[in-house]
Formats: sequence, C-alpha cells, structure tokens
Amino acid sequence: MQLPQRIYRTMRKHLDVLVPQRDYAWPHRVMFIAGLPKSGTTWLAQLLAEVPGYRIRQPTDPDGCVMQHNICKEAFAALPRNRYSVVKYHTQFSETNLAAIQAHHLRTVVMYRDLRDQCVSRYFHVLYDPTHRHHRHYNEVSPETGLSHCIEVTLDEYMPWVQRWLPCLSQYPDKFCEVRYEALSADPVGTLSRVIEFYQIRLSPEQVTGIVRQVAGRTKFDLRLNLRRKSGTARKGRVGDWRNHFAEEHVHRFKEVCGQFLVELGYERDLEWHR
Repeated sequence: MQLPQRIYRTMRKHLDVLVPQRDYAWPHRVMFIAGLPKSGTTWLAQLLAEVPGYRIRQPTDPDGCVMQHNICKEAFAALPRNRYSVVKYHTQFSETNLAAIQAHHLRTVVMYRDLRDQCVSRYFHVLYDPTHRHHRHYNEVSPETGLSHCIEVTLDEYMPWVQRWLPCLSQYPDKFCEVRYEALSADPVGTLSRVIEFYQIRLSPEQVTGIVRQVAGRTKFDLRLNLRRKSGTARKGRVGDWRNHFAEEHVHRFKEVCGQFLVELGYERDLEWHR
C-alpha cells in the first residue's frame, strides 16, 4: 500500500534528522537541477531524492534571485553541510549564474523538452493555478486565444532559456548533464541511471528500478488537485500532446519563430511538420 504524499513527506523529514551524511560516501553533497519550467524537473527531483541519504531542499533566497530564475552563492552556502541535498530551480543561463554554480563546484543537470509540449503543459498549469498572474485571463478567453498567448510567452522567454544553456552543455560536458523530458518519459530507469552515474553514485539496476516504481506508485496525475493541495504539478504530459491542442494558427506561429530551432534540436526533420 502506498502512503499518502503528506504522510510520506512528514516521515522523510523526521528521518532526515536521524540520518547523518557520514552514513554514506557519495562524492557530491548537492545534486542541482536547472530545468526549463514544465519540463519534468519535479519528477526527476523526486527520483533523485530517493537515492539513500538525499532529500529535496529549498535553499534560502535572501535577495529574491531565485524568483527571477537566477541563483546566488548565499542560497547554496545555506544548505546543511552534513546532509545530501537535491535542489531544483528554473535557473536561466548567465555568466553570473554560471559563476555561482562553479563557486560551489556543482555538477548540474540541465533539463528541457519540446517547446510545443512545454507550452501546452504551461497553459494547463496556468489555467488551474489561481495564484498565477495569467490565470484569470486564460479562464476568461477561449482556449485558442489562451494558447496563443502562452505560445508568445514560450517563444519570448523559454526558447531563449534553452538556447542560452546549449553552449554551456557543449563546453563543460563533465560538469553539466543534458536531460530531455522525452528521454525520461520513454526510459525512466535508463535516464535515472545516467544521471546517477553523472553524480558518480553507484546503485544496482534493481535499486534504480525500485526507485522509479516507488515514485510512480505515489504520483497522482491530477493537476487541479495537486495544485490545490500544494503537493506537486504532475499532469499526464504525453510526448507530442501539442498535436491535440494546436490549431493551424498555432502551428504557423511556432514555425515562424521556432521552427528551425526544433529542427536543430532534432525534434523535427525539416520545416514541413504539421499537426
């Protein structure tokens, strides 16, 4: 029987106090995920937090830099030194952010997904999240109009997010690990194994498979309910789901700005893609 999320989190919190870092010999105190919003980072963080000794933690944000998708040295300096941590943020690339990552010698996972699916995922998140700045607007207009607005946000904010991280991934392959949502969705065991190996952690195939099954068993794919309970943002986001929601006008707009970039990333062979 799977424990409810609330009870499970409470138990993990108390166990964290009892289990010191010295009981393990992992080489990296922090596993850091810099992820595109709505790209599966919560799922990956939950998987990594099942590695013995690790817990998801929220570093301090004294200057509000994390809210601006940046990081500061103080945030990581405040993490407990006698504990292992999984930290997940939507950190954008900048030389300042790179310097903060390097100052703490952080190996970093950079995670993203097909921007069309990211856009659809964001649309439904905003639609159901009453605290979001665009929530009222998306509930007042038609789905077509709301999705058109969401596309503009994706093209203006999140396409550059991916573009700016790519050179860093190429320049520092031993320090930055690229993970795509599509890979995690298609092969969660293989993808988790690759990330764990990146952090120089040795787990058996049976242990990795057990972690994936455990997280899957307690995940509820009900975005509206999860947001209300503040228990996550899981939605059954299928790869290629954009085809079920994009109209021709949406396809045209995405091609106009992002079509060639999708080809460069390997999501399309050419610019002849359609719904």
